[in-house]
Amino acid sequence: MSRSLNKSFGSFAAVILVLFVLISFGVSYGCVHFIGSHYSERTASAALDFASLTINADNARQSFKTRIKSDDYESVQNKLAAYQRSNSDIINRISLVSFSNTAGVYIYDSGGEPLGSRLDYTSYTSSVKAELINGRNSMSHISNGRLTVYRPLRTVDDNLCGIVIVELQEPFETQYFKFIAAVFGGLLLLSLIFVLIFVLHLKKKISSPLRQISNYIDSIKKNEKEQKTADASVIFDDSRNDEIGQLSASLKTLLGSIDTGERDLNQAIYDANHDGMTQHWNKRFYHSMEDSFRKCDALCVIYFDVNNLKLMNDTLGHESGDFVIKRAANYIREFLEDGDYCFRMGGDEFLIVMTKGSIRRLDKVMDKLDKDSPYILSRKSDSVKCSLSYGCSYAKGVFSYDSLLAEAEENMYMKKAELKRLLNMPDR
Repeated sequence: MSRSLNKSFGSFAAVILVLFVLISFGVSYGCVHFIGSHYSERTASAALDFASLTINADNARQSFKTRIKSDDYESVQNKLAAYQRSNSDIINRISLVSFSNTAGVYIYDSGGEPLGSRLDYTSYTSSVKAELINGRNSMSHISNGRLTVYRPLRTVDDNLCGIVIVELQEPFETQYFKFIAAVFGGLLLLSLIFVLIFVLHLKKKISSPLRQISNYIDSIKKNEKEQKTADASVIFDDSRNDEIGQLSASLKTLLGSIDTGERDLNQAIYDANHDGMTQHWNKRFYHSMEDSFRKCDALCVIYFDVNNLKLMNDTLGHESGDFVIKRAANYIREFLEDGDYCFRMGGDEFLIVMTKGSIRRLDKVMDKLDKDSPYILSRKSDSVKCSLSYGCSYAKGVFSYDSLLAEAEENMYMKKAELKRLLNMPDR
């Protein structure tokens, strides 16, 4: 064997297991990211709702103007700080900031910034700065992997008090990435150990015996080049009471009959699909090709019928009738090219299907048929004259194959009637 079987199976198993672990890691990480994102968004929304309900916009605006911390101010500050601490695993800080053209000023902040502290615009883009000053829309953005959400807080008379800002901690998948990676790293290591055990077992139970059989076959090849090979029983150990022994016995039998079997198989396939008299495709094979014909982009169909064949058989015998059929088959064969199929559909009917034909080629074929018509198939000495009727149809694009076939058959019958009148043939 050109490559060790256990190495092939081992490599395949290793790749599959590694891919499985990596895909599982990616899916798990993605699920954690998806769940964490939804949880973070809901937590941020809940924090915004809490801050909006806790903060009295009018009182906050008054505290911002006077810079005086009233009892109500201290109460709100403590509630915000307590809420942030109880959710510190996901919320980093909660703030209320009033933004102007120059900078922002803290009103409330769970992070420890006092009333009136300045918040510069250095971390904000011009578009975000404009939204903060305008204070009409809620928004969010991610900076350094952290989600920050903003919601305007307005007074009773619809004046902007400030922007409630909730800054979250790092996402779950970032916090627990090392843990997830360690778990799947361990799984990957266990997978590789499993592959190693699998390869060793495979080598012992299957690979080595098969290598011996391969060496036997190589020795047969060398003997065929040099001299007649020895008895197969010497080469194959079919005494083993297992699958390898069964394989040896089967190979020994197969080597003696493979050539004959291949020839018989090819002949059987040919006979099953061809008409024995004309060597054209038979009706059985036609039915197996119908679906592919229906899917063609363009199709040319020519239907043939032998006139007076029944009268020929009844009058001069089937030998004369067979002569007419073979002559018709040979004449029709002259029109076949690559991509064409000719079927014997019945005793006196033939069908050509051109899968690569064009209307120009069909016209050329029909010109030849018209020029040869009436094409007499019987011998000059025969008292019964047999001729060849034909009819064609062509379709391109979307078409009904059954309608196309019916059109060709109808045209063939029209030609048959014309030839009967021309040759004064009996109506049978």
